[in-house]
Amino acid sequence: MDESYCETPGARPVTVASGAAESGPPYAECVLCREPTEYPESVKGITLCPVCEWQEAQRTACSG
Repeated sequence: MDESYCETPGARPVTVASGAAESGPPYAECVLCREPTEYPESVKGITLCPVCEWQEAQRTACSG
């Protein structure tokens, strides 16, 4: 069995709110409000800040 197939990704990056933004990698901007996210700029795809991520989850949870 190919072990790389079942490999889990690393831990989530340190959040900007924890104060580590200055020492960490450059963080990506939220695609909706342009606030810093908890993801490094190297992450591909749509990046959302925690607030927009929560609001998006609320919208999709309520759309029946």
